Amino acid sequence: MKFIGRLMALSLTLLGLTILQANQAQADVKTQNADFEVQPILPDEQENQSLNYFDLSLAKGQRKTIEMRIQNFTDHKITVYSDLRNAMTQVGGGVDFQASVKDLDLSLEHPFNKVATLEKKSQKIDLAPQQTKILKVNIKMPEERTNGMIYGDWHFIEYVNKKGGQSSVSSNYAYSVGIALRGQHYKVYPELKYDKTEAMLYRRHPAMGVKIRNTQPMVINKVTAKAVVSKEGLFSSKHVFNMSKQSIAPNSVLTMPISWDYDQLKPGKYTVETVVTGQNLWNKLPMNWHFKKRFTIKADDVKSINNEALKKPTNTWAYVATASGVLMLVSATGLVKVLRRS
Repeated sequence: MKFIGRLMALSLTLLGLTILQANQAQADVKTQNADFEVQPILPDEQENQSLNYFDLSLAKGQRKTIEMRIQNFTDHKITVYSDLRNAMTQVGGGVDFQASVKDLDLSLEHPFNKVATLEKKSQKIDLAPQQTKILKVNIKMPEERTNGMIYGDWHFIEYVNKKGGQSSVSSNYAYSVGIALRGQHYKVYPELKYDKTEAMLYRRHPAMGVKIRNTQPMVINKVTAKAVVSKEGLFSSKHVFNMSKQSIAPNSVLTMPISWDYDQLKPGKYTVETVVTGQNLWNKLPMNWHFKKRFTIKADDVKSINNEALKKPTNTWAYVATASGVLMLVSATGLVKVLRRS
């Protein structure tokens, strides 16, 4: 009977650990409200006053100051930082923003943060409890006629670092308000062009990056794309990338990463076939593009990527599960014997 008592004690201990882990996981999930809020003050040049972002029609050479209301909702002082960023297309699709002009596509004539300037006192904002302030950005449109749109955002962030025990939370509160400046010749059509396919490291896995350029100053919405890379030769292979419900920023590069997972990239001759469909922003007109290109990957192109990539992990859980199964079988056999003796 001592064996049964030990077995029950072991079972209760395991059950207690499971409940503890479940409660800890639940405690780690917390819902927090931001300390501050921003609201654009839309000017007369706004195309649609019902929007919650700036969409402005401005003349060439026009100067315009736009304003943003920011409010601290807390009972303590906070500091918020803001900056202006340029629209770009992130890897895998979707519009994102970056403050730097580095790596922006060469077709971009007017980066947003080159025509818009944030006032110095609007860069670092100290807010007393419940305080509201008005922030300003000065815009100077190019002197020559501009096509399509100049696109960026006004970004706000509060750096939060609450230190304490294991239950403490460390996070940042951020807002992004889009700013689209319509050129005098606004109604342009996006145009996609195949750039190249190259070996890359994506999420620490070997991959092929298929690069497609939008060379026009117009957003493409509702983008669906499929890229297929096929290796030629005796040891042929095929890898596929799919995306849907994404966007492509004006004058930017879309990189479609085709992961090789834990397989290594091989040098050789390849073929890539890409189909992209989307919707022109200004008139909702559906558009589509198709590219089929051959390219060569050299040994030097993949050597460092293969070396830096994650290695396929050993499935240690299989050994743990086997050992646990053996222990359970032994325990069950011992329990049966004890019950029979009883």
